[in-house]
Amino acid sequence: GRLAMMAILGMFFQDGLTGSAWGDWSLYTDSPLRAEPVSAAAAAAAAAKAASATKAATKTGAAVAAAAGAGSLTKGGKEGVAGTETPKPSFDPAVQLGAMPPLGYFDPAGFCKKGDESGFRTFRAAEIKHGRVAMMAALGAVVQHYVKFPGFESVPSGLAAVTSAPGSYGMVALFLVSGALELGVWTEDPTKEPGNFGDPAGLGQYNDEMRARELNNGRFAMFAAIGIISAELLTGKDAIEQFGL
Repeated sequence: GRLAMMAILGMFFQDGLTGSAWGDWSLYTDSPLRAEPVSAAAAAAAAAKAASATKAATKTGAAVAAAAGAGSLTKGGKEGVAGTETPKPSFDPAVQLGAMPPLGYFDPAGFCKKGDESGFRTFRAAEIKHGRVAMMAALGAVVQHYVKFPGFESVPSGLAAVTSAPGSYGMVALFLVSGALELGVWTEDPTKEPGNFGDPAGLGQYNDEMRARELNNGRFAMFAAIGIISAELLTGKDAIEQFGL
């Protein structure tokens, strides 16, 4: 890493002076990186060997890709908490809600496969759930600095609230209530969108725009929550104290 930092700085500096990050390679006559001269016969043999290896790799890659593609298109069955019973070969995760600027469809690890609606729904349900929890966690980390429930005045702010009585009792109660709601009340319905548990407040705002906002806010909140937790573990300060307040 240190060597790479020096190398990239050198490349930037050289590019600014010469207009080329690498310079003129033909001038590096004494460089140990230059290969020894080879005969025409040896060069031809090496080229033939490389071409053969490339051809074999291409055939193998095509076979693997075809098998993977067929598997993803025919994959069905109710899998995960939000899976569907019927496979949908035309399903494309890249055009689903949530693929929006500035990143667009962002799945560098390739978790979501074309045709695998069941797997996508499970991942989307998990994303929404984590986002909702993170939004409440990030907001709670700020509010608890100023607000204490009756009987919890002695509970410290921040992560210490989880391990300090009576805050620890509240954590256990919250865990049990959340588990009961998730298992018995807020269950995924394969006929609805992942994370759609109705509109109990009657706001009438369940549309694509509000769903996209929830996804974006949830994604941001996950970064915010992990940042607050990491900073507190490092500094010992709660969310507000980290601002110097």
